[in-house]
Amino acid sequence: MSRVKDLEKLRGTYPPLEPFFDAVSDTTYPAIADMPLLNAMVRVVNSQMLSTASASAIFKRIESQARKRRLKYLSNLTADEFRACGMSKGKIRSIHEFRDRYLKDRERYERWRKLPFSELNEEVDLIWGISTWTAEMLAMFYFGHKDVFPSKDLAINRGVELIRRHIDPGFDPELAAPYRTLLARCIWRSLDIEYWRAFDE
Repeated sequence: MSRVKDLEKLRGTYPPLEPFFDAVSDTTYPAIADMPLLNAMVRVVNSQMLSTASASAIFKRIESQARKRRLKYLSNLTADEFRACGMSKGKIRSIHEFRDRYLKDRERYERWRKLPFSELNEEVDLIWGISTWTAEMLAMFYFGHKDVFPSKDLAINRGVELIRRHIDPGFDPELAAPYRTLLARCIWRSLDIEYWRAFDE
């Protein structure tokens, strides 16, 4: 029920977006993924700057290779194995650096699950090659944050631009607090269902 109530709050905040919210009304908060943090980091880092389809294909190869080696943690694949799955050298470096830090201080990194987003972002930023987008994805999809707007996400930025172009020139995502995660889900879904196609016809 909280999602329904929160969506109604968004409707009240953005009256011009009533038809938009009608179209994406079944959008929910992300389910918290039940995945070890070392595996979640592989999945998120792999997704950086890739389409959903490309990221999914690479991640399936990573999971397959890890199963073959009976690895508990995906991050224990070697650099050569990651590259054979299609991952770039920079992403591999980030994953291995995080793995090494995590194994030295598990408690510190497991505490990420309970940190406010501002503190999580600061912690994530200490890892080479990992930045705000990674913190946003971890917060939304793995740690259950309900008030994160992924401003570094290319699809989200495209959706915001489309809202401003076609519906509300003054649209401000920050006004959605404390339900910004739900707003982001609505925007992503609007792209998935090609809601904007009708505006270009």
